[in-house]
Amino acid sequence: MTALHSHTMPPAGRVPRRTPMNAGFTLIEIMVAVAIGSIILIMAYASYRSIFNSIKRSTGLSEFYENVNLALLSIDRDISNAYFVRTNKNITFVCETDGSNSRLNFVTVNHNDYNFIGTANTPVRSSDVREVGYFLRTDKNTQGLSYLIKREKFNYWEDDPLEGGTENILLPNVVSLKFEFNRGNDWDGNWDSRQNHNFPKAVKTTLVVKNYQAQEETFEFISLVNIREFK
Repeated sequence: MTALHSHTMPPAGRVPRRTPMNAGFTLIEIMVAVAIGSIILIMAYASYRSIFNSIKRSTGLSEFYENVNLALLSIDRDISNAYFVRTNKNITFVCETDGSNSRLNFVTVNHNDYNFIGTANTPVRSSDVREVGYFLRTDKNTQGLSYLIKREKFNYWEDDPLEGGTENILLPNVVSLKFEFNRGNDWDGNWDSRQNHNFPKAVKTTLVVKNYQAQEETFEFISLVNIREFK
């Protein structure tokens, strides 16, 4: 006899269900993917912050040393070109030191400055000779710090040789400024040409400044006074 094979037919109107090979992600898979993504983002952010801080630190140091060098160059240039006329009592070289802070006033020749007065069509050459002063002014917003101030006065022949003129900030965040003057083998913190009728041969400048990381740095240099008597 021939065996008859029966096939079970689905009820009319129904389609047989097929199980897909990947029906979706499980909750555990999603959590693992989120964790990996978070780790990658954290690593990328840390790398970005490291690069950003490195650039900021490099820029901050560069700007700090540039500003300090400009201030020191101004002091050295003015001291090196000190001006003197024996017959003019208002041309003096005076420094008073209180502790670690000094106030220095003298007359200098600035050969590299080209200021003009008058009009654009008829300019008048201003004098290269001027009175200058270097001192500290307390920063009222930051305890323990001061501004390095440069005072300039073109009419240096006036009665008061230690005051007047215009004042400009050369450097912020200064801790101390000290000038010392060569006297043989020693350095003296005070000098007054009105009493000794003489100018120093060398001046030692010590400047202490806080950098942008709030660390104190000390800068020290010696300027030779190339004094010539003008008659």
